[in-house]
Amino acid sequence: MLVGHLIILISTTTLGFPVTNPKIPSVKVLEFLKNFGYIEGDDDTFGALYTENGISETIKNVQKFGDLPQTGVLDNATLALMATPRCGNADIIRNKRSKRYVLGSEGWGKRTISYFIANWSPKLGQASVSRNIELALKTWGKYGHLKFEKRQNPDADIIVAFGSGYHGDTSPFDGPGNILAHAFFPNEGSDGFGGDIHFDADENWVDGNGTDGTEFVMVALHELGHSLGLAHSPVSGSVMFPYYRGLDGNEKELQLGYDDILGMYELYIRRNIAEEAPTSVSPTSTSVETSTGVSPTISTSVETSTGVSPTISTSVETSTFGVSSVETSTPVVVYHGDDESVETHKNHDDTHGIPSTNSPSLPNICDASFDAVAVLRDQIFIFKEQYLWRLDDLSRIVPGYPISISQMFPDLPKSVKKVDAAYERPDGMIVLFSGDKFWVYDGKKFIEGSPRPLSDYGLPDTLDKIDAVQTWARNGKTYFYKDEIFWRYNETEGRMDEGYPKHMKRWRGVPHHLDAATTFRGITYFFKDKLYWNVG
Repeated sequence: MLVGHLIILISTTTLGFPVTNPKIPSVKVLEFLKNFGYIEGDDDTFGALYTENGISETIKNVQKFGDLPQTGVLDNATLALMATPRCGNADIIRNKRSKRYVLGSEGWGKRTISYFIANWSPKLGQASVSRNIELALKTWGKYGHLKFEKRQNPDADIIVAFGSGYHGDTSPFDGPGNILAHAFFPNEGSDGFGGDIHFDADENWVDGNGTDGTEFVMVALHELGHSLGLAHSPVSGSVMFPYYRGLDGNEKELQLGYDDILGMYELYIRRNIAEEAPTSVSPTSTSVETSTGVSPTISTSVETSTGVSPTISTSVETSTFGVSSVETSTPVVVYHGDDESVETHKNHDDTHGIPSTNSPSLPNICDASFDAVAVLRDQIFIFKEQYLWRLDDLSRIVPGYPISISQMFPDLPKSVKKVDAAYERPDGMIVLFSGDKFWVYDGKKFIEGSPRPLSDYGLPDTLDKIDAVQTWARNGKTYFYKDEIFWRYNETEGRMDEGYPKHMKRWRGVPHHLDAATTFRGITYFFKDKLYWNVG
C-alpha cells in the first residue's frame, strides 16, 4: 500500500547529515533513501550503495526530484535538500515507467467524485476547512473535467479527516513538526482508505499566507493530487513536487504546474471515461462543477557523454521527420453540457490559446522548414513562427498541441515573434535564442538576468542571430551554427573552445545555413527546408 505523508524535516545537524565522508552515506541518509523509495530495505540495495557508482546513481535520483544539478555527489546542497519540508510519499514508485509527470494509479474511473469532511481542526474551523478543500478540488477539477459532490455522510469516495497519533490506519502521526498529512491513491488496497486524506490535528494549521504555521490549502492541494491518482513530480514548479512550499504572495489564485496539468490530462482527458447521467442532488449535498482548461507544457533534464569527432552515419531523408499532424488515437471525451469533443472545442476556444485548425495563421508543421527544434526531457519540441509542437517520439504529436509559445513562456516579451534556436543545458535550464539575445528558463521563470546578449556565450558582438544550437552526445559540448560556420562551447568551463569558429565542411555532408539542429537519444539531427540529416 502506498501512503503519502507530508512532513517537515529538522535541521541537518539534528538529522545527522554532516559530510564526514561524501562517498559513504550516513544511517540517517540511508533512512531518507529508504523512506522515499530510492532504495529497498529487503534486498541488496544497501550493500550496492557502498560502491561509488551505486551511491552516485542513487544520489542523482535524489537530486533529480529536488531540482538540483545531477552531480551524483552527496554535497551540502543535497544534504540541505534532505532537510527541507516535504511530502512523505515515495518519490520512486517501483514498477512505474518514468515520465515527466508520474501517475500513482489509474485514477477514478468516473467524472463525478464524492467527498466527505468528517471533522476539522479547531485551529481552522469548519468553514475554513470546507472552503479550502473546495478551492483545491476546483483547481484540480478544471483540468480533468471533473465534478465533485460534497456529502454529509461517509459514503463518499474521498474522506477528509483530522487525527492525532494512531488514528486507524498503519501510519500514526507523531505530533507537531514532522508528518503533516498523508493521502491514499484512488481505490487503493482493501482497507477502505482509497482516496482518503488524513491531516495531523496537532499541527499549527493556518488559513492563508501565514508566517507562523502551515498553510492548510497548500497541503490540501498537494494531498488531493494523490487522491486523484498523481504521484510526485521532479519539477519544482509543480504542485506534486515532493518538497513543501507555502503560498506565493503574488498568486491571485491557486495554480497547477505544467506537470500537474499533464498528469490530469493523461488520467482524465485522454481516457475514455463516460459522462454520468444527470442525477438529482439531495438538499444536504452541494456540488462543484468544473470545465476543462488543458494546456500541458514542459520542464527540464538531459545527460551527455564524451566522444570524438563527428561522422555521418545516414544522410538525406524526407523531412516530415515522421510527424503526422493528425492524432487519431485520442479517445473522444465530451464536455459537460456540450456536444463536441475536447479537441474540437479547443480548436475554437481562445482560452486555450489555440486558433482553429482552419485558420490561415496556424502554420503547418509538415510544410517547409522549422524555426527551431529542441529536445527537452527526452521529448522533441518543434518551434515554428509563434507556435510549438511537442512529440513523444519521432512520429507522434502529443494531444493538445500546438500551443502558442507565449503559453509555455508567458514572460517572454511580446516583441519576440519567433524562437531561432533552443536547447537544454546540462544543468537542466532551457535556453531560448531570438535575434541577438537569449533567455534562460528554469521551468517556472526566466533567470540569470535574461535577456542577455549572444556575446555572453563568447559569440561575436556583430552577430545578429544564430541559426541553430545543439549539444553533441559524444562530448557534451554545445555547438552554435550561423551560415557557413560553427562554434563549440564548453559548458563546464563556461567558454568557447580554442580554434573556433570552423567551417561547416567539417560536418561532412551537412548543408550550410541550417534551419535547426538537435540531439535526440544519441543521434544529432540537422534540418534545412524539407530535409534532415542525422549524425551518429
